[in-house]
Amino acid sequence: MAQKLKLTIVTVVALFLLPCTTSYAAADKDYFVGVYYYPWYGNNNFHDASNPTGQNTLVYHLNPRITPQLGWYNQNDPNVISRHYKWARYAGVDFFVTSYWGRGKTEDSIIQNYMFDNPDRSNIKLAVFIETKAAALSLSKITDETNYLCDNYFNRPGYFRIDNKPVIFIYVTRAMSDPNLTTYISNIRTAATNKGAGDVYIVGDEVWGSPNIAKETPRVSQMDAVTNYDVFGNIGRPRFATDSILNTWQSENTSWKSFVNSIGKQFIPAVTPGFNNRSLSPMSRKLNDESNEFGTLFSGLLDRAKAAADMNMIMVTSWNEWHEDTEIEPTISAPPINIDDSNTTQNYTQGLYYNGYGMLYLNILRDKTTTLALCDYDNDGQVGPDDLDFLAEYWLETCTTGNDCIEADFTTDGTVDFADFARCAKDWTGH
Repeated sequence: MAQKLKLTIVTVVALFLLPCTTSYAAADKDYFVGVYYYPWYGNNNFHDASNPTGQNTLVYHLNPRITPQLGWYNQNDPNVISRHYKWARYAGVDFFVTSYWGRGKTEDSIIQNYMFDNPDRSNIKLAVFIETKAAALSLSKITDETNYLCDNYFNRPGYFRIDNKPVIFIYVTRAMSDPNLTTYISNIRTAATNKGAGDVYIVGDEVWGSPNIAKETPRVSQMDAVTNYDVFGNIGRPRFATDSILNTWQSENTSWKSFVNSIGKQFIPAVTPGFNNRSLSPMSRKLNDESNEFGTLFSGLLDRAKAAADMNMIMVTSWNEWHEDTEIEPTISAPPINIDDSNTTQNYTQGLYYNGYGMLYLNILRDKTTTLALCDYDNDGQVGPDDLDFLAEYWLETCTTGNDCIEADFTTDGTVDFADFARCAKDWTGH
C-alpha cells in the first residue's frame, strides 16, 4: 500500500510540474566525508554468538528496548544495503571504509556480492579497512591478501582512489612494532605493484594523543596519511566530553596535521557520536553534562575536526558499529531513558541517558559538512524526480512524528505532507 501511494504521490507531483523543465543545482560540498562501515551482520542473529538477536548491543538492553530503524537486519538482503546507501547519500557521505577480515569471510561476501553493484550506491565509493587482528590478515599472510584485493577489489568500478591510487585503511598501526609495521606496509606495496595495481594510498590508524615526532617520523613516512579512528580513546575516555577536552583534542589534531604535512603526508580526523561497549566506562552522546541535547558531542567534534582536515576529508566512527554504540545509523524513535534490563544495577547505561534518535545524526552530518540543496536527498547535485521519490518513501515508510520529521517538514507546520512536496518541487523546477 505504501509503495503504491508513494508512486501515486510522485506521479501527481510530476504531472503537476510537467510544464516546468529547468533544474536546480546544489552548491558544491564543503567536506569529503567517509564512514567506517561494518558488513558484519550476515545472518539472522545480528553478529551475536547466540540468541536472542541483538543481545550484544547496548540498545537491546535499554528498557524499553530500542532497535535499528531497519530492525535486526541481515546485510545479505540487498534492500538493507540500498537503504544504507540512500541514507548515506542524504547525509552527504562520499565513501564507506568497510571492515575487511580476509577472503571468504562474511564481510568479503557482503562487500563483493551486495555492496559494489547495488543500484543505489550511486557515486559512493568503497575502500577496505584492514582488520589487523584477523588471522587472515597477519604479517605472514598480508601479501596473499593484497593479491586477492588487487584481483577482486581495486579493479572494480566504485573502489575509492586518491591520486588515482586505491585506498587502504589499516586498523591500529600504532600497536605494531616498528619492524613489523615496515614489513607489513612494504609487503602491501610490493604485492600491489607486482600485481599491476600500481602504488596504493595507505591510511594508518596511527594517531594517539600528541605526536612524538622523533618516534613517529620513520613510521608515518611509510604511509600516505594518518587518522585517529578511536576518538573515544584519543580524547581520554571521559564520561562526558567537555568543551575543554574537545579544545585539547583539536589542538592535538592540529599538531598532528602540522607534523605530517611537514613530511609530505596528510591528516584525516575522525569523529564519533559517543561510546559504550559495556567493558569500559561509557562516553555520553551529550557534551559537558546531561543538561545538553543528544548529538551535541557529535556536533562539537565535527566543528573542531574541520580545522585539521587535509583534503577537507573527515571520517566518522562509525556508521553501524552497534556493539560499541558508535553508530549514526538511524534508530526507531524513543524518549530518553537511563534504565536497562539489569534493573537497579544499570550495567549497560551506567546511569547515562540514551534515546531513539531517529535521523538525528544524519541530519547533523548533513548540516555540518554539506551545502546541499534543501531537497537534494540523493546528493547528486540537483533536485529531481528521484528526490521526490525518496521523500515520498521517507514520509510513508520511515517518518512518523517528532524529530525524525524535522528535515522533511519544509513548511514548518509540524507535519510532513503534500505542502512539503510542493516546496521541494519548487527547487526541482527552479520556481
